[in-house]
Amino acid sequence: MTVLPKLDRPRALFFLLVILSIPLFSYRLTSVPPGLTVDEAAFGYNAALLSKTGFDQNGRFLPFFVLSIEGRDWRQPVTQYFITLFFKIFGANYFNLRFTSVIIVLVSLVLLLYLSFRLEGKLMAFLTGFLFLTTPIIMIHSHLALDNLMPVFFTILWLLLIFLYQKNRRVKYLLFAGFSLGICFYTYKAMRAIVPVWCLLTTAFLFYDSASRFKKKLVGNFSKTIRPSLLFSLAILPFFAVIPILEKKYAGAVFDGQGLNWSSFYDFLYPYLSSFDLSFLFIKGDTTVYHSTGRHGMFLLASLPFFLLGCFRVFTSKKSFWYFVLVSFFSAPILFGLVNSVHRASRLISLVPAYVLLSGFGGVGLLGNRNCILNSLFCLTVLAAVFNYSDFLKYYWFSYPKVAEEWFSKNTNDDYLALSERSKETGVLPYIDETIYLADGENAHFFEAAYFDKPISRWVDGRQVPENSLLMSQRKEVPGFKNLNLNLPYYYLLIPEQK
Repeated sequence: MTVLPKLDRPRALFFLLVILSIPLFSYRLTSVPPGLTVDEAAFGYNAALLSKTGFDQNGRFLPFFVLSIEGRDWRQPVTQYFITLFFKIFGANYFNLRFTSVIIVLVSLVLLLYLSFRLEGKLMAFLTGFLFLTTPIIMIHSHLALDNLMPVFFTILWLLLIFLYQKNRRVKYLLFAGFSLGICFYTYKAMRAIVPVWCLLTTAFLFYDSASRFKKKLVGNFSKTIRPSLLFSLAILPFFAVIPILEKKYAGAVFDGQGLNWSSFYDFLYPYLSSFDLSFLFIKGDTTVYHSTGRHGMFLLASLPFFLLGCFRVFTSKKSFWYFVLVSFFSAPILFGLVNSVHRASRLISLVPAYVLLSGFGGVGLLGNRNCILNSLFCLTVLAAVFNYSDFLKYYWFSYPKVAEEWFSKNTNDDYLALSERSKETGVLPYIDETIYLADGENAHFFEAAYFDKPISRWVDGRQVPENSLLMSQRKEVPGFKNLNLNLPYYYLLIPEQK
């Protein structure tokens, strides 16, 4: 007797896969990487402020873009307000800041499983889910509270909606697809160069898809043929039409105030071709330390055979949607030559959905032949992927934090949290050594906004403080103060000596 009905079993197993992914991505979440990047702290700082008061660090009420890091950088709205909403519901703290990225991975996984299941069945869904979960750059960015990961969700949603439209011919899917890709444009700066390409690709695909339905009657049904492309274009048009207004109010927020770089055709082509450099994709990874381990690429090396086979299967398949996925993968970085982006995996993370879909399609093709040799190749490839990913996890969780320590700030979360909790428990006034506050920069701003109801009072060496106060200092011994000996990671908590 089966425990679950036949139709519900895949759904239950998919749910179990998602649930088991939570501890995988949450493990060592606040210790790997060893500290916050300045961008993480800026997101957290403004999310804490917005969740409490509705105003950002500049005193603007719910701005579309948030100007941060001493006026040097703009926070992108989708990630900024997602973290704000999460803080509003669950509270602002270090773990919740990074856990928001885990949430994005999980909801992306759910959408990917559904799309894969609709495309090729439950085996395709499990294989695609496995490949997604074992993609190194997904694990790396699940531990960073940054906006790089957000395009993955909206890319999968866009692909899913185009697929559903092709299956059901419902206008709502076209409109939502345009809406999804429009939002994707504002998720991350790199998507400014990718989304326009995908807009043109989608418009062309919808026209081709409609034209293939009418075939010889194309001339007489031209208005019906072009209608899907027009509807999709109308849905996404407002996201581009509003750019001049946004640029006027938030100068440089949309295009970062940079002009397009064009010197020669070769200079334009190099960033595009470099995006598919195999050593970059599967070995070295991103050029920046906090986006890569330096020895594992953005994709799992063992998954390469599945991907190559998947690309080959596209040309033997009669399903036009697979051509759409393939072209979306290889067309995404076409405009990277205009911004001179080379070997930046963090900017190419939106390629992950297409990559794992094509790889899953290739893997299913091996089992679909029911050939003993091909089945053995499938099992060997999966086994190699398990070992490959295990090696990545071992290095990322335990060796990488030591290697990359100098690139991250000190993890002073426990110090600020102890100052907050101790001052609230005893009812004393919290003080912080001004040298610490200035040195910690954005981190201090985030922890202050997250753990304290009002700004922490600053202390300068030699200055008197009230008897009912608590000082956090980097000095173990300060004249006129008694050390509480709390054994904190970096700083010390002291109280004024009784006179």
